[in-house]
Amino acid sequence: MTGRYEVEVLLRPSIEWVSACCCLSAAGLLAVSPSLFLMTPSVAWAGAIVLFAMALWRAKQAWQIGQYQRCLRATPRYSLNASQVPISQRFLFLGKGFQWTQTHTERLYAARDKRAEKYLKPPILKQWIQRKALEWEHHPFRGAFMRWITQDSVLNPFSPPLATGGDPVIHGVGIRAETNAMMPLSERVGHMVVVARTRHGKTRLAELLTTQDIHRKGNCVIVLDPKGDADYLKRIYVETQRAGRLLIIFHLGFPEKSARYNAIGSFSRITEVATRIANQLPSEGDASAFKEFAWQFINVIAVALVALGERPDFRKIRRHISDIDTLIVEYGRYWLAENGPEDWQDQLEILLEETQPKHLSRGEQGKDFEAVIMVRYLRELGDVDQVLEGLISAFRYDREYFQKITVAVKPFLEKLTTGAIADVLAPNINDARDNRPVLEWAQAIRNQAVVYVGLDALTDPEVASAVGASMFSDLTSLAGHIYKHGIYPPNPEPQAQSTGSPLENPDIIIHGDEFSDLIGPQFKTLINKSGGAGYQLNLYTQTWSDPIAELGSEAKAGQLAGNIGTMLIMGVKEVATCEMFTKQLPEVSISEIMAVSGVTDSGTDDNPAISFTSNNQDRISVSRVPMISPADIVALPKGQAFVLLKGSELWKIRIPMPSKADDEALPNQLESMLDHMRQSYTSVTDWPSYHGR
Repeated sequence: MTGRYEVEVLLRPSIEWVSACCCLSAAGLLAVSPSLFLMTPSVAWAGAIVLFAMALWRAKQAWQIGQYQRCLRATPRYSLNASQVPISQRFLFLGKGFQWTQTHTERLYAARDKRAEKYLKPPILKQWIQRKALEWEHHPFRGAFMRWITQDSVLNPFSPPLATGGDPVIHGVGIRAETNAMMPLSERVGHMVVVARTRHGKTRLAELLTTQDIHRKGNCVIVLDPKGDADYLKRIYVETQRAGRLLIIFHLGFPEKSARYNAIGSFSRITEVATRIANQLPSEGDASAFKEFAWQFINVIAVALVALGERPDFRKIRRHISDIDTLIVEYGRYWLAENGPEDWQDQLEILLEETQPKHLSRGEQGKDFEAVIMVRYLRELGDVDQVLEGLISAFRYDREYFQKITVAVKPFLEKLTTGAIADVLAPNINDARDNRPVLEWAQAIRNQAVVYVGLDALTDPEVASAVGASMFSDLTSLAGHIYKHGIYPPNPEPQAQSTGSPLENPDIIIHGDEFSDLIGPQFKTLINKSGGAGYQLNLYTQTWSDPIAELGSEAKAGQLAGNIGTMLIMGVKEVATCEMFTKQLPEVSISEIMAVSGVTDSGTDDNPAISFTSNNQDRISVSRVPMISPADIVALPKGQAFVLLKGSELWKIRIPMPSKADDEALPNQLESMLDHMRQSYTSVTDWPSYHGR
């Protein structure tokens, strides 16, 4: 029926039923009364079988036409529970769909022709029932009948269409060829971005992909959720329990129950500490100079802390940037014990006793007296190390001037070190009373853990953005370490020794919802260069303008887009985002039937019998059109999407709706779930040296 003709004509009456009925009737007559047709019984039965087969063939064609038209009016329900999601070690399941070709574009144009309107409307009786549903809703008897006849059930022929909105025609043109849409796992190292407007299935898709990643072996799954979606976290919790994997939850909305994380405590180079903090400061106009000064002082403090054997955290940085005097005294005594003369303590005591506070210079007034004496003594010694030089340089600034150039960083650090969040972002790992784990990315990856990060951006977007950006910076730094040394320590594990080969680095799968809220200066480096370290980014956003606005430049956003291998787009309202997707697709040729008719007045005296001539023609015209248009993306129903697989294959897919079959496994309250987790927490922290992973 299709493929044999230049133009498909699927939007028409199912006239095949007529020939099917005729063949079936003729087959019955031949079987019952062969003498009526002057046939022997054997010949009549052979003819009846042939006619019956022809009736089945024509009935099948008629049913296909009717089924195609029904699918254009409403897309059938598609739902899966978590246990039904296919898990593969070679493919990623995206849902059901079909590869979009020139044929589907042609069908879509045909369905939007005004002559096809009657085939896209529901039956008259169903339209009448839908009109009466509101009118009879509160009637005592008819209302009960209406509620029964309009309930959502596959057995109810009058059930209302699914509340997905959009245009069901877009998926209906290919639903008969629908199959499982599978993405090769080898493509995930090229990263994937999902663009969808609010409440259009983005989180459901994230749950589907995360469920598969949790049940797949040999990876570490990291979920960064700025909003802290409770249902998403519950699903991760349930699937992690089913898979028997370690789950670490870091949630700023529940600091008393959250795991702890030092965003600046793990680094490959000590300068990363100052960079991660300074990157959160404004850099426009005159603020850039203050940002550079702030970076310098934070770096001096961080270097001194590490030299003293302390791990930097936000609380220590805040304390010393407000009062650097105590750090000078502490580090000065440490350096003198290692490099000073044997009697440095006696000399320092003598200097303290001989110097009177009233004899201090104007620039030394108001500063800690012991720090002033320490600086004088160190300057008398002459040669000091670079750390002391930096501390002395910062100490020599006037106190008011020092406060002015650090005024931008103090409010930022205050937000991160106030209340219960301070214990989460600046953990004391020596506190035996706190059994919450300390999240350290390298160790979590070694343990192939599942890590959920809820940033609670709706409550405090600035803190959420700062912590999220710091996490991306930490992961970027870790990627560089993995490139050079791998994720496992230099000494091989026992199982690696037994096999004679080193352990393979696990895949690091990152799901970043609302990723524009997490973008920092190092995010571009992470997405451009982390694939070789095993990073696989799955990023979710509402429009492509979100990262453009966050980065402040279309060129910078274009750099990100150029390094994304797979793009999946759902019902987006912004035309610019839709065009970004559709411009990657070629134009195709579509064929249309054009009816031509004409009449010519040809009456002449030579041939009075002919008054006119007429002709009717069916011409086939071919035109070039886009494979899909931005309007097609805008009209997508909820849970449906276009995706480019393998670089150039356009697929139209629909994501399974959640089934309630396994909802009893979900915890009722998020807080009770976190209480249970806290009781069963086991720390996975293995703090390496400060200079390594």
